[in-house]
Order: sequence, then structure tokens, then C-alpha cells
Amino acid sequence: MSIKGTFTAECPSCGERFEADLWTVIRGDRDSALKEALISGECDLLMCPACSGIFSCEESFIYLDPGMELMVFVMPESRSGEKERLLEKMRTDYEEFRSSPAASELAPGVKPLYYFGTEALSELLRRDRDMEEETDVMLFMAGEKGFKSAPIRAGFSRENDLPFAMPYAGCPCRDHALKAARAILTENDALVRLAKLAKLLETAKTQELPFLRGAGCR
Repeated sequence: MSIKGTFTAECPSCGERFEADLWTVIRGDRDSALKEALISGECDLLMCPACSGIFSCEESFIYLDPGMELMVFVMPESRSGEKERLLEKMRTDYEEFRSSPAASELAPGVKPLYYFGTEALSELLRRDRDMEEETDVMLFMAGEKGFKSAPIRAGFSRENDLPFAMPYAGCPCRDHALKAARAILTENDALVRLAKLAKLLETAKTQELPFLRGAGCR
């Protein structure tokens, strides 16, 4: 679940100081409304109780979505001048956080990201949403053609700008996946990430695809 903490906020318009509850841990996989607020830039907005002014109040938080292989430490952009010291602190916090139940949900090898300000995280989530939409179109077409699909590790997809899933005919190996990808691209060449996946499959040295989540052909 997402977690809040209490902080002292100061209104930039009238100088009023007041206690405010702000997010310290955001579970993007469990709270879609919060995730959308991050994407739209409305997650850290407060209303001053004195003048009713709306302003952004930045505090450090962790964004977590194990299924998407995301653990992001976000620090206030205003403190980017202390970057090296704060990066060291975030790395120390990560070592402590690794023993928590939430961190244990992450796949082995997932590395945390460190950002100053929410805009970089918002941009990442917007790109993920675009990738998800393209993946959904591909999956629909795969189903129409009788193909199956296998999930690709989210971090690998993100790093290589691929769909979050791979279509295949028969079993999830190189040749069967390439056959399915080419068949779908014949009808919709606008699926640019599927085209990138097809090129990756063309250069694969073996039938086994280690970037998939779960087992391949048996």
C-alpha cells in the first residue's frame, strides 16, 4: 500500500506554515489514481489553509511497482545542488529498504533509479503508458490470429524500447516469435516497438529467449 508522512509546508504566496500529509511511498501497481496524479504532475499539490493558494510541495518519496520492475527514489528538485551527498543517502536508504517486504517483491537484479524532481518519473511513466498501449494493440492482433503471448521483463523492454509482451506461434522461442511478429507487422507496420523486437529476434543466436518472464519452450 502507499504510505503518507507528515511534513511542515510553507505557502509561497502568504508564508503560512502548516502540517501536511505527503506521500513517502507510492505503489504504482496498487493505486492507479496516484500513478495518474504523478503522470499529470498533480501528486504533490497542496492548498494553503490561510489563502487557499494551490502550490507544489516536494518531499522525498519512493515509487514502487514490482511488476514493472520499478523502484525509484525521488528527491526534491530544489535540492539537486546537494546531488552527490543525497545520492549517497539514497543508496544507503536503498540498502535498508532491500530488507522490506515491498522490496522483496522485485525481481532479482532490478536496480533502483534516482531522480531529482518528479518530472523525470512522470516522463518515464508516460513512456511506459505509451508502450503499454502499443502492446495492447499487438496483443489484440495476436489473439485475432490465434497466436499466444509471453511477457517480456519490463526492464528489458524499457531499456530496448520494446513491447511488454512477445507474440508467438507454437512455443515461445526465437523462430516461433519471429513468425508471429512478422505476420502481425504485415498487417500493421505502425507497431514500431514490435518491429524492433523482430529485429532483435533476427539477430538472436539461440532459440532460447532469456528476456522473457517465465519458461520458454520445453
